[in-house]
Amino acid sequence: MASIQIALDSPYITKAEYLRRSGLTSSTFDRQKAAGDIIILPKHGPKGSVMVNMVAMAKKAAEQPV
Repeated sequence: MASIQIALDSPYITKAEYLRRSGLTSSTFDRQKAAGDIIILPKHGPKGSVMVNMVAMAKKAAEQPV
């Protein structure tokens, strides 16, 4: 079995940074987040920042069938 190694520059990134990196629109991000395709940290209050959990996203991607 082959080994896969994934290197992340940050375990969490803001929604704005995720949008910049992915090229998604904010509305597409919100739809994908609601569908469970984008994993975020629990927010601290209604005004808390949306932080994408890149570790969980990488793990989810690695578990997808090839």
